[in-house]
Amino acid sequence: MKRFAAGLLSLAIAAAVNVPAHAAPAARPLALNADVSGEITSATPVNYADGTRSQLFTLQLAAGQAVSLKLEGALNGTLAVFHRDALVGRSEASEKGDSTLSVRADKAGSYMVAVSGADARAFGPFQLSVEPIVAYDGKPLAAGQRITDWLRGGDKSYTLQVSKPGLYTIDMESSEFDSRLELSGNGVNMEDDDGGNQLNARLKAPLQPGTYTLKAAGFSDAAGAFYLSVEQADLPEGLVFEDGTALPVDGSVNGFVAADATRSFVLTLPERRRVQFDASSNDIDTLLTMQGGDITLSDDDGAGNGTNSRLTQVLEAGEYNISVRSVNGRGGVFQLATVTSPAGASAARPELKIGREVQGQLRPGNRDLYTLEIPRKGTYVISMVGSGGLDGMVTLMRDGEEVAKQDDSDSSLDPSLEVELDAGRYVLLAHSFDSNATGGYRLLARRK
Repeated sequence: MKRFAAGLLSLAIAAAVNVPAHAAPAARPLALNADVSGEITSATPVNYADGTRSQLFTLQLAAGQAVSLKLEGALNGTLAVFHRDALVGRSEASEKGDSTLSVRADKAGSYMVAVSGADARAFGPFQLSVEPIVAYDGKPLAAGQRITDWLRGGDKSYTLQVSKPGLYTIDMESSEFDSRLELSGNGVNMEDDDGGNQLNARLKAPLQPGTYTLKAAGFSDAAGAFYLSVEQADLPEGLVFEDGTALPVDGSVNGFVAADATRSFVLTLPERRRVQFDASSNDIDTLLTMQGGDITLSDDDGAGNGTNSRLTQVLEAGEYNISVRSVNGRGGVFQLATVTSPAGASAARPELKIGREVQGQLRPGNRDLYTLEIPRKGTYVISMVGSGGLDGMVTLMRDGEEVAKQDDSDSSLDPSLEVELDAGRYVLLAHSFDSNATGGYRLLARRK
């Protein structure tokens, strides 16, 4: 019986060894400046390491030749290139479904291009195209120029020749790595990481004629093709580059601010007025701040039309510092406009007395200011109850610096701020998280 069983086992092993393996389909040729179509289906050979499926193509390249591969279509896929079983480059899957990969041949020969699904569940048709990359000729860069070059770890330096004054935009774009730019020369030192679209770098700066050094780099030993372009536009008339410029009481100025930097102006208000400040730009996301006397007010997107800023407030006569900051990692041109109107017959600033509730009506875009006198050190509770759907907010300041603020309490949209305070004079702002909100409210400060 044992001999019979052993014989059956030997026959089974022999049969299994002699079962022919499923050979991978022959790789299809891929030519420069041409497209091929394909489809990943359940019949496509599977990779038993991760369950993905691949179609193969061959591409003939000369030594030093660089090409850009692009995968499009319904397939959520990736690209990989091999030479003699060695991986040359691999792309990541894109949220949009397309994928790009640039490679440069170290040696002449046949290269294998694999189109694979992003995961084991990725199926569908695709189109694969390949285009040659024209190498950069090494000449100085100038306005109106766009070059293609290659990064293989480290960085590359270029000479930028500026022939006329203007506002220059320098873009470094790559679908294969997170790009970074640095510009230096003639008193200019700038850098940028993600100022362009997605992870691309962009520098925007007013430049005078001269020679500059432009450095292109990436992160984490970045490698692959990238595009570098330089565009020039005329500077807006009267563009402000210096801090401390006088801001007209009713009028506007154009300014320039570098990425993550601030440009400041001085407004001298001759009498008590209601003032509206608007900071707008097509280049940057503005953050508008007003400082003066014992208050500081800020707004990011309160203009109601995207990333522009607006502050509206009744201000006493005096000098105010108005600043505009870029908060989206980009530099650019902005316009700062000021419009004033009569403040009305209301008291200069009402006083909020401890233990006495007051009522108010919040206007769109406004913050109601109160003077709060704290008689002695202790814990105080400041509450604001809104009506008509008003989502109230309270901010406490002293000497122009924020002490504390609260939007919502634990149990409702009405703030109830509990804070330890020293004796002295404070300014309390009753406002809303929505800068354009309006509605009635009740305000009370009490000692706990």
